[in-house]
Amino acid sequence: MLKLTMPEIVVLSEGLQNRIAAGEVIERPASVVKELVENSIDAGAAEIAVEVLDGGRRLILVSDDGRGMDREDALICFHPHATSKISKEDDLFDIRTLGFRGEALSSIASVSRLKITTAPSGSTLGVSVEVHGGELRDVRESAHTGTTIEVRDLFFNTPARKKFLKSQRTEVYHIVETVTVAALSRPEVAFSLSVDRAETLRLPAAGSIRERILQVYGEEFLRGLREVAGGEVTALISEEGNYRSSRSTQYVFVNRRPVRDASLRHALYSAYDAALPRDRHPIFFLYLDITPSEVDFNVHPAKREVRFRDKEAVYRSVYNAVRGALRGSADEPSGYAEASVDAHVEPQPGVTAADAVPAHASAGSIVSDSLVKYGGDLKYIYLGDVFVAYTDGRGITLLDHHAAHERILYERLLKGGMGLEVTQMLFPRQVKLPAREYRVLLQHIEAIREMGIEAEDFGHDTLMVRAVPRFLFDADIPAILSDIAFCLTEGRTGSPVEEMKKRIAKRIACHGSVRGAVMLSHAEIARLLEDLSAAEDPEHCPHGRPTRIRMSLDDLKRMFRRTG
Repeated sequence: MLKLTMPEIVVLSEGLQNRIAAGEVIERPASVVKELVENSIDAGAAEIAVEVLDGGRRLILVSDDGRGMDREDALICFHPHATSKISKEDDLFDIRTLGFRGEALSSIASVSRLKITTAPSGSTLGVSVEVHGGELRDVRESAHTGTTIEVRDLFFNTPARKKFLKSQRTEVYHIVETVTVAALSRPEVAFSLSVDRAETLRLPAAGSIRERILQVYGEEFLRGLREVAGGEVTALISEEGNYRSSRSTQYVFVNRRPVRDASLRHALYSAYDAALPRDRHPIFFLYLDITPSEVDFNVHPAKREVRFRDKEAVYRSVYNAVRGALRGSADEPSGYAEASVDAHVEPQPGVTAADAVPAHASAGSIVSDSLVKYGGDLKYIYLGDVFVAYTDGRGITLLDHHAAHERILYERLLKGGMGLEVTQMLFPRQVKLPAREYRVLLQHIEAIREMGIEAEDFGHDTLMVRAVPRFLFDADIPAILSDIAFCLTEGRTGSPVEEMKKRIAKRIACHGSVRGAVMLSHAEIARLLEDLSAAEDPEHCPHGRPTRIRMSLDDLKRMFRRTG
């Protein structure tokens, strides 16, 4: 007797297929915003308005004044792979629009309650179509201009996906970043963003990339950038010395499409060569204008990655353009006076090495006089401009003066600024920030004040900074605030207050500690060693790297294979 078995391979239902496809395209509310804004740009919109409620969970609304659709197109646009951007295979190798796969609307509609109201250009009578979870619910005539899409209750029918969303603060951060990136890619388009019925971003149409960056980041930020123009490459990049502790302000656009490409980033970093200090990152807004047939955008479901026909040629174009722009500044004064080798600044009475302004000196090796204050007759030598070797007669210790200084500042910041001198600014500084960073910093303003940075809301994406720890007085305050915002956003959702304070303290300490090409005076070295010995964890910087490495006489004997 034959035993009947059920087939193990089945064809998934259309609804399940759409939800799986949505998982590839729609990762979070910001993904919805990205897809809808890109559709508005492709429709030729001059103004795009975005509204969100509850981090995009309750509502995402995108309105534009572009070419709308008639009734027939409005009904078919929700179908999988329905698109007006391509019609034949050859079109895939000549992409001139942001969208082309026809996946976005069908994916969004399958995991939300979606309503589209639209009218074709030249007509005020349009159509309103509602789709819930991929099923058509209502179609009616509606007076309208342009297109408005409402996405409500995102992931209402996929609760497992909804649970993976982060906090409202984090989701809003990504939405603001998404609109900001779209605005940077299309300066000629006006953008606005409202979060929980409060205007968060308003960017009028700009005449150039430079003007758009000015709108988003402010004049002080723009002054630290250098323009690059060469062939297919246009960019604004960090002036030498204007670097950040994170990669949060790095953007690449290929044919005005935001992409991620490790090769292009490597080309830009390589162009800076030795000018870029360890653990520091340049700011860049890189725009490539490449013949569409020379680049393939059909690589990633969310179209984040690209493939170039001649990758090496594109790499060389970026490297040569950026390198040429940086070399063009070689004859200009750097703004930093280089002191002699033995230049030093004696700390003032009552001021510790952690608060003192370190001396600048050229790289090399310096043998000190005797240091009586710390450990008796102590001598030290600088190896390069970061490492200090000293001995007390019982062995040798190698010190990373940046890591040591960072540990001291970090512990003092965690103790509410105890032992740090806070300096009031004679003229408070207005610091304009990108909207996403401004919102994050406002939510943690009290924690930032506890670290000695006295800041308050000035409105219009601007903070008024009235005081900072003395060691930060000449530092890049906008860069510090930007890095603090970045580390707060990168932290785990719902992390405890103390963990959040530690992240802030790490960023501030890193900015304030001494760096390469800065050599401490004799007295400052002695005080640094004293302060480090008094630290709770003198052996590690806040990031876990060693501050010093000891080698005893016995260790040295073993290294030289001596037995006596």
